Amino acid sequence: MKVLQSDESMVKIAFSGKLDSAYVSNNEVKFFALLNGVEGPVVLDFTDVSFIGSLGIRMVLMAVKEVKRQGFTLKIENTNTDVENIFLLTSLGDLLN
Repeated sequence: MKVLQSDESMVKIAFSGKLDSAYVSNNEVKFFALLNGVEGPVVLDFTDVSFIGSLGIRMVLMAVKEVKRQGFTLKIENTNTDVENIFLLTSLGDLLN
């Protein structure tokens, strides 16, 4: 996980690899610390994400709720076809940019 931009206009975070249970276990606390007190919309860049599992989807859903609670939006960009299909199948396609 890497912060690409963080200012009042946007927070952009890039993920890489597989967003599976091991990834979530190792990165969830850090990820939500980044979302605490955002000052604008959040964009998650999935350019280098090859897979998203159920815990990865859960993490994204929790992030959507947290960002929305703070009055902003969360979008996902640059998904590969497999990851995009997972978002579409789970009715989360509206998160895709």
